[in-house]
Amino acid sequence: MLMSAVLDPSAFDAEDFNDLYRIQAEDFLQGIWRNGVLIVDSERKLQEELFKKAASLPIKGNRLRTLLTDLLKEKSKRVTVPSVLPSNISSRDLLDLTCHLKRDTEPDGLIVGNENFEKLRFDPEHRHGIVPLSEYRDSNFEEERQRYCDGLGPIDTLARSEVDEIVIRSARFSKWLKLYDAYIGTGENTSHFRKGIEYILSLWREHGFFASQQGVGSVEIFTCPAEQIRDDETDSAKESKLERNQENYQKVVRELVEPLNEDFPWPIRLSVKDDPDGIFHARYLETQHAIIRIDHGFDLFKPNGEFRRNFFTLNMMESSHLRECRNLPDASV
Repeated sequence: MLMSAVLDPSAFDAEDFNDLYRIQAEDFLQGIWRNGVLIVDSERKLQEELFKKAASLPIKGNRLRTLLTDLLKEKSKRVTVPSVLPSNISSRDLLDLTCHLKRDTEPDGLIVGNENFEKLRFDPEHRHGIVPLSEYRDSNFEEERQRYCDGLGPIDTLARSEVDEIVIRSARFSKWLKLYDAYIGTGENTSHFRKGIEYILSLWREHGFFASQQGVGSVEIFTCPAEQIRDDETDSAKESKLERNQENYQKVVRELVEPLNEDFPWPIRLSVKDDPDGIFHARYLETQHAIIRIDHGFDLFKPNGEFRRNFFTLNMMESSHLRECRNLPDASV
């Protein structure tokens, strides 16, 4: 799903720019906008230098300047990690910083300019995963990014490792997960939902960059009550539905939420929302950097352990819809 990159400021050295180089740079930045993240240092050394590089681009680079500056400002496109270098750093130190980030975070690529590519291409520690921006279009990084962007098809036709990779790439650099599935609140098939959610949380625990740190990480499951209570119903009907909804809620807490909280180190919270207009339908996994639409919800497995027919689709345009779902009134359960 998501590709991760460290962007060395040397990739935007003005002297390297011609029309072909500019096209390569635009392709890289547009690709990150679609399904990628940039890894930056917490002291903002890389960001500040990249802003300077953007400002110094030639007039023909106006579109490129906008792409780069907007990308650096977008929180969902940045992964911020601690750095260990002093504040008064030189251009060589900046290369050291990018190599440090590459070593610590193991991204898909370190994107560099031509000069720094020559410095690193024969370095046994750093040569793998180095992508000169001048050759970006033909890189393995772009080929892989495009493959994930196009979608991999139904998960029951994929190898388990490929489905694992979809989840890992979506959640690896996130400090929280949000799961949306209205059907969970019915209280039916809780063991099936638990197995699917355990699968996702286990991958996050094992591969998450931040999730293994003490005190970091949270999970929230958003759902709806089994029965919506309408204003025009009789008091008796309302009371009956409320009682059934409360019973279902307790069943979900007992059979799903409490076991998950016992098995995993982060707080796992259940939020039940009233949805009188029926907007809460599609199912999603949301992370800090990705929104994955899960067509048939978190009941992912057949009784034999194989995946059911389901689709994991990257859909970053759904953030406002998910915000609307989170802002629905809390149900009386």
